[in-house]
Amino acid sequence: MPVVSCDTVWVTAGRRTILRDCSFALSPGSCTAVLGPNGAGKSTLLKLCNALVLPSQGAVTCLGERISAKNARSLRKRIGYVSQFRSMDAGQPISVFESVLSGSYGRLGLFRNPRKREHDLAHGALEAVSGVHLASRPLGHLSGGEAQRVAIARALVQEPELLVLDEPTASLDWQARRDILHLIGALRRRMGLTVLMATHELNALPELCDTIIFLKEGGIVWRGPVHDGFCETRLSSAFDTPVTVLRHDKRPVVLV
Repeated sequence: MPVVSCDTVWVTAGRRTILRDCSFALSPGSCTAVLGPNGAGKSTLLKLCNALVLPSQGAVTCLGERISAKNARSLRKRIGYVSQFRSMDAGQPISVFESVLSGSYGRLGLFRNPRKREHDLAHGALEAVSGVHLASRPLGHLSGGEAQRVAIARALVQEPELLVLDEPTASLDWQARRDILHLIGALRRRMGLTVLMATHELNALPELCDTIIFLKEGGIVWRGPVHDGFCETRLSSAFDTPVTVLRHDKRPVVLV
C-alpha cells in the first residue's frame, strides 16, 4: 500500500489554481524529490501530503487514511515536517534541546507536560542528527546547517512514518548542503523512512532519491525513476532554460 497517494487532486485559492490534476503515489521506504521553478506549487504539494492543505477536488490518502478536515490533525502527528529554513532571532531564549522537545507537543496534546519518554526521544533525535553537543546552545546562536539539523531532529521526535522536507538546503553553504543531504539519506536507510522533499539540489539526487516529480505551473509534467529524469530535454522544459547533462564517474552532472 502506498504511504501517500494523490488522485486527480486540485488545489485552488479563490480564482487562482495552485495545483491541477495531480496524481502520484509514494512507495514505503522511497525517497521522492519534487522539482520545478519557483511558484510551481512545490510547497503546496508537500503541505497537501502533510495534511496542512486540503484538496479542492480529488483525493489524498496518507498512511492508509483519506485526508479530511476530521483526521488531518491526527495524521500530522504521524508525519515529520521540516519547513523552509528561516533565519532566527539571535536573542531567542529557547535552547536547542527545548526546541527539539517541542516536536513532541503535537502528540502529547494540550496541558500535558513532556515525560521521561519524550526527553529520551529528544535526546535520541539529537543523537541521530549528530547534534547532542548543541543541546544547551541557544537556538538563535546556531549556524544555518546546525539549525537545519535541529529542525530535522524536532521532526524525528514525532517518530514519523513519513518525513516531508521543503527545500532543506536552501540558504546553506555548499558544505552544509552536502552534509544535510547525506544526513537525510542516512536517516532514511537507518530508520526505514519514506521521504518526500522539494529541492533544487539536482546533482545530489541520483545518490539520494528513487523518483522525481517535475512540477510546472501547478501540474505534474513528468514523474518517474530518478535516472530517467536526468534528460536534457526534460530538465530544459521543466525549468524553461537550456540545461546540459554531463557524465562524471558514471553519474549525471547538471549544468545550467
